Amino acid sequence: MTTKEQVLMTLVAHPGTWLSGDQLAQQIGRSRESVWKAINALKKQGHQIESRKNRGYCYRGSQRLDATAIQIHGQHQFPGPIEVVAETASTQLLAKEFLSQHPAQIAAFLADQQTAGYGRQGRHFYSPANTGLYLSVVIPNPTQALANVGLLTTGISVSVLKVLQQFYPTKDFQLKWVNDIYLDHHKVGGIITEASLELESSSTMAFIVGIGLNLTTTDFPQELRTRAQAVDTTVAVNRNQLAAALLAEVVALSKRYTSADFLPAYRAKSAVLGKQVTLQVGRQVVTGLAEDIDAHGGLVLRLPSGDHQIFTSGEVVKVGVEA
Repeated sequence: MTTKEQVLMTLVAHPGTWLSGDQLAQQIGRSRESVWKAINALKKQGHQIESRKNRGYCYRGSQRLDATAIQIHGQHQFPGPIEVVAETASTQLLAKEFLSQHPAQIAAFLADQQTAGYGRQGRHFYSPANTGLYLSVVIPNPTQALANVGLLTTGISVSVLKVLQQFYPTKDFQLKWVNDIYLDHHKVGGIITEASLELESSSTMAFIVGIGLNLTTTDFPQELRTRAQAVDTTVAVNRNQLAAALLAEVVALSKRYTSADFLPAYRAKSAVLGKQVTLQVGRQVVTGLAEDIDAHGGLVLRLPSGDHQIFTSGEVVKVGVEA
């Protein structure tokens, strides 16, 4: 581990606490000069480290995403590599490129900005610099079966919501089936799950889970202003800490999503259950009462005829009032 990483680990472990240069040097077994050089290097990377004569250094967080900081906040529990880039077309594409060379390895990719971020059906996901969190996780699929993939997406949704509620305890987040995160009737985040197929055997080698969150974004394109918003423009959470918490929950969920133990929480936070909805499935448009989320994550609609139909794909394009 480099001196810079050791200094950062020590500072992150004592947020808001003043540590002298001597204390840091003694804790990591380095010279004061090397500590000073490491502090300056960390500041250049965007870490907010306050320096005061006779007091030392105090860690105040970071304005930038940093792979080392994410690992430290996550107590080095993430079992694969974490890559952070300033800008990319899409973290999903980074994950797919990695997966082509490492077919059975978990990994995470984050970006400060995406120029071609996308969600379901290839829709553009607005991803401006520094105001959101955009990440993709490669999750190997040991069974190579595609069964219950709907449960993976719904489970990830609950996991993301759980983390957001920890960081924003006063917010009332909701889930719009199947993968959108809403706040005050506006979209603040989205989740996409893609499968990487092994063509010869028609099996699924891995899943690539993409998560996009609007944290403090204010300047949305005109076409999004009535539908999207930030979680909170007045609160700048530590994105490295948030990323670490998300990765931990995603990894934990990936090991148990077939149990479906999260479905009660999903139903409780659903923005569509009990309401008339309009669902678009390909070119077909279906209207009905959203009555339940079934055991596989499917949306159960009661049609105007009185019949029930279960949908495992599609998009809710309109949510009406409660029936």
